[in-house]
Amino acid sequence: MAFIFNRGDAPPKTDWDAISNVATAEARLQAAGEILPGRRAGVLYRPPEPGKYPFIDALESRLRGVLNEGEGATKTAHSVEEDEHGTRWVVLDDGNFEDLTSSVYTVGNAISIEADASLLIAAVWSTHYAGSAAYWLFTYQRKTFYPFIPRGTDERDHPNELALAKLMSRHGMTVERSTEHWYPLWGIPF
Repeated sequence: MAFIFNRGDAPPKTDWDAISNVATAEARLQAAGEILPGRRAGVLYRPPEPGKYPFIDALESRLRGVLNEGEGATKTAHSVEEDEHGTRWVVLDDGNFEDLTSSVYTVGNAISIEADASLLIAAVWSTHYAGSAAYWLFTYQRKTFYPFIPRGTDERDHPNELALAKLMSRHGMTVERSTEHWYPLWGIPF
């Protein structure tokens, strides 16, 4: 099933062009009582072969410097976790949604610069929508967002995903036009 969302004049050219709209959309949707933001987000990536990128090999300690030092440091708590599929998550925790979003961008950008952008799979923000846990997923390859609302371990709430996608699009997020590309992401570690 495909559903066309208004994308505006042109898709975003950079990760920042797309991700910078997340905090604005969150503020508007929260003010309208549509969502309740979570305090956790994550960056999902494919680990390279050991030794190929020293930055990735020491990612958890390297991110301490990236997130905690210098002007504009967010001091967002973070950990690196491996999932059952062999991919890894940088899990971020911050009570300030703007700082959380900035940290998501910073982590993805650091991996792109210090290793390889093709390692990045998705960025994920936790929210609550219509009384359920919901996630905003950003695919690095397509530079688009889509909602994911799991029901249990292997079902999705498609009607609420469509409703949330419309709200996300209305508030400036570039939503993936085709629901065929709204892949489920089971086992999000937050």
